[in-house]
Amino acid sequence: MGVFKDTNHMYEFLEDLWKHIVFEAGLGEKMREFGVSYKYVITDPDGYLFVDADNVITGKEANRDAVITMELSGDTIHQFWLKKLSLPVALATRKIKSRGPIPKVLKMLPALKPIHDIFPEYCKKHGLPVE
Repeated sequence: MGVFKDTNHMYEFLEDLWKHIVFEAGLGEKMREFGVSYKYVITDPDGYLFVDADNVITGKEANRDAVITMELSGDTIHQFWLKKLSLPVALATRKIKSRGPIPKVLKMLPALKPIHDIFPEYCKKHGLPVE
């Protein structure tokens, strides 16, 4: 069994986290500046997440066109935010399969660094392990 209990648990967690990232931590402005939107196709549990400068959408409505599409597991999401897996390594080992301009993905990484520090708080809030 993966880190998330089920798809609804994953959606609640991702919506809470990404709304903070986009609207409170300022990533939305960086996304607008770089012309980036993301669609995450997630397995274990199966689901979708769409994020752009103005939206955080989960579920079937999130299965829409984006500049960058990433396919990964729920556990891989968790490992990335806990700093147990770097994006370049995940891409090289195909734990994350990405379509779209990889330089734009890598350009956004510095803006994500502060989120790693608050991620354990979100894990505790949603009953996820932090180790």
